[in-house]
Amino acid sequence: MIRTLQSNSEIVSARDNLRKQGLDFSEPGSKRLWDTMYSLRFRTAAPPWEMMKSWDVANVLEIAERQFPQRDAPVLDLGCYNSAILWVLHRRGFGSLFGCDLNPLCKWMPYWNSIHYQAADLTHTAYPDHAYSLISCLSVIEHGVPLDALVTEVKRLLKPGGIFVFTTDYDATGNPREVAPESRPFNLDWKIYSRLDLWEIIGKFERAGLSLLEPNNVVDCHEARPITWEGQSYTFVMVALRAPL
Repeated sequence: MIRTLQSNSEIVSARDNLRKQGLDFSEPGSKRLWDTMYSLRFRTAAPPWEMMKSWDVANVLEIAERQFPQRDAPVLDLGCYNSAILWVLHRRGFGSLFGCDLNPLCKWMPYWNSIHYQAADLTHTAYPDHAYSLISCLSVIEHGVPLDALVTEVKRLLKPGGIFVFTTDYDATGNPREVAPESRPFNLDWKIYSRLDLWEIIGKFERAGLSLLEPNNVVDCHEARPITWEGQSYTFVMVALRAPL
């Protein structure tokens, strides 16, 4: 499965759907208790969740609820700092939720009393082999993640038949694309992937034995570039893969 964000209206629609279910964490007060505890502990405001990530979260939520209706599937979010997917899954009744991030403040994200957060390198975690039915990695790999190491770790962590979903920054229009070396948001590298880049990433997972979930459901092209950030215009792409049985 590959889905590509086609327009800003898809982000608005995703946010509206999340709001109707009480899952829009970009709304003021939606995580007031957790933000207050964060602020008291660290004497600084908690980071706001960005509305433009609604598309990513809504897509992963849809896959999770369709593939794991019993809600007992263990889920791991790689790069979980300020990522709402675990918060949303918690509110929807998923009870075995884990998240890791290099940022140690991830341990103070919402629902820290129920979600098992850990500060760790997402390519070298201490989690047990074949422990997770679903692994998500949202808007992370474009920031310098070593992909070969990620593939190895995801393969190790997924249960047989488990699902890995990632989203990333993307531009398949063929326009010249170069992020200036000095542009380092969050003090990290940043890459906007081309269509060729995307299929090279997918190829790495396929060589490790994973395959596209719903291989006939592939949209890897777009015309609009609805995301503008750090002087660049691009879009988002989501890829869902399944581990071998």
